[in-house]
Amino acid sequence: MIIFLLAVFFIILNILDVSTTNKALKQGGREVNPLARLLMKLHLFIPAKVLITCLVVFTMFYADEGTGITLGIFCCCIYAVIVGSNYRTLRLQARETDRT
Repeated sequence: MIIFLLAVFFIILNILDVSTTNKALKQGGREVNPLARLLMKLHLFIPAKVLITCLVVFTMFYADEGTGITLGIFCCCIYAVIVGSNYRTLRLQARETDRT
């Protein structure tokens, strides 16, 4: 059950990452991850994101339970930081827009 919840949370975090990244870019932000920037330029960011997310979720379910839980917690923590950073960027962009 815990692996299922971690998988759902990981998928939600990935969706939030894509949506907040796209919103920040539309508001004049810049992608700081060079690999993501390259994938976006080649229009492969979403397919790569879906593939990687599916591979991580698959690994979470088919590895032994301890490894799946550890992987889920690790990946969720990383993406929580990324999404938090994206929201921070959006908040700073909004402040800049309000000042002008």
